[in-house]
Amino acid sequence: MLSMSSTNHSALLHISLPTLSSITDYHKELINSSVVQATNLLTILVSCPELDYYINDPLAGWTQVQNLLSTLYVSGTKTAFETDKPFFNIDVIFENWCGYQVELSNDRQFDVLFGTINEKERLQLFNETRKKFSLSELPIYILELKMQPPSIEPIASNEISLPLSNPKTFDHVAVGGTFDHLHAGHKILLTMTAWITGKRLICGVTDDIMLRNKKFKEQLESIDTRITGVRQFLETIRRGLNYEVVPIYDAYGPTIIDAEIQAIVVSQETNSGANSINDERVKKGFQPLHISIIEVISSSNPSLSKDDLKNLKLSSTYLRGLLCKKD
Repeated sequence: MLSMSSTNHSALLHISLPTLSSITDYHKELINSSVVQATNLLTILVSCPELDYYINDPLAGWTQVQNLLSTLYVSGTKTAFETDKPFFNIDVIFENWCGYQVELSNDRQFDVLFGTINEKERLQLFNETRKKFSLSELPIYILELKMQPPSIEPIASNEISLPLSNPKTFDHVAVGGTFDHLHAGHKILLTMTAWITGKRLICGVTDDIMLRNKKFKEQLESIDTRITGVRQFLETIRRGLNYEVVPIYDAYGPTIIDAEIQAIVVSQETNSGANSINDERVKKGFQPLHISIIEVISSSNPSLSKDDLKNLKLSSTYLRGLLCKKD
């Protein structure tokens, strides 16, 4: 087993799950330990055969995929906050669905491969693949956990949830937001939008002119920085889609001028805005959008009630406040 070094800024953690709902406290501890050991970026690469069953019918697996993402992100974010690393960067990527081999990514610049003893052989295969492409081998660090890994039994095909007989996919999907200091809540929203997109994802990023009254506005990232951050993240989680990341100057953006858009993804607290968009589309003779809703998270809870949304949600405002305190 290799010892850790302070130079391990960026780590790749591989997690194998038999089903989308089979994540346990053991996996949460694995993520917690990885966040503690890394200093800057943790990429969680998830392998799960059940994901493949939903690729052509993403709405059928909407709840399961969202719950998995929320659990993974909140597990890491909670530890990051507890260890005074609120700006620690965590990315969750689904193997195969992402469209490329993550271990070969030049964008990531990994310093180390994380995993348990059960994942050691798989991590060694990552290095074998890297060598074939003339990339350097990465050190493998085996994490020692207090909890024992869950027993994994082969999953029979009839035990895996199958997609609906009439698949529901969308070629053109929209999403919008400020996306300031991109955090776990944003990443879940963007991933779930890509999850139901077949061809083109249109992401509206609120322009600076609309944010003049934002709290701690002096710490707001520029529109160019936020657009770049969104595009880079989308290209990280899934390649092969057409991404249109554009500034928006009102609450509607392209959704009321682009008749091709078929669906929109919003958070629980912005659902009313989607309804307003549909009202405007109907006035123009466009088809109303299918609305998919994600849960709002906090730094320690994967799902908040409506009463807790205002005070507990993970927000860019809170992160900007932390930066103001540092200044």
